[in-house]
Amino acid sequence: MILSTGSDRARTKVARGITFIEVMLTVVVLSVGLVAMYRSFFSAINYLDHLSSRLYAHNLLESRIATIERDFRSLKDVDIGALSEEALINNRTVTFHYAVNLKPVGTLLSVFELEITLSWQEHGRTVSLSRTAYFSGITALPASPGKGA
Repeated sequence: MILSTGSDRARTKVARGITFIEVMLTVVVLSVGLVAMYRSFFSAINYLDHLSSRLYAHNLLESRIATIERDFRSLKDVDIGALSEEALINNRTVTFHYAVNLKPVGTLLSVFELEITLSWQEHGRTVSLSRTAYFSGITALPASPGKGA
């Protein structure tokens, strides 16, 4: 009869290697981690896409408001411009649609309110950005013919 020592038992346990359950548990943990990283990566890309479109839309609105205000103050015909505009943002074409409303404020005929809404399609949904501006104090008056200074 041979008695086994403690070191023989340890050697036998080491020789068995990694169990199937340990391998499967490792695969599951790694898979969950990779899926989480994959989802966060694509969420970040979608959010960056949204911010790029929003920043471009904000610049379009500011430019359109400045143009309309300049025409309004110089007493020219107010040119609303095109009601849609295409732009290439992050290698995709985005079509922006304008809705413009210019009207006097209440009974004050020298103060006008300009409302502009810009909308576009993004990932299957409509996104919009709105701005309101008020104009008053016309700086240029037309010259009266035949009157001297």
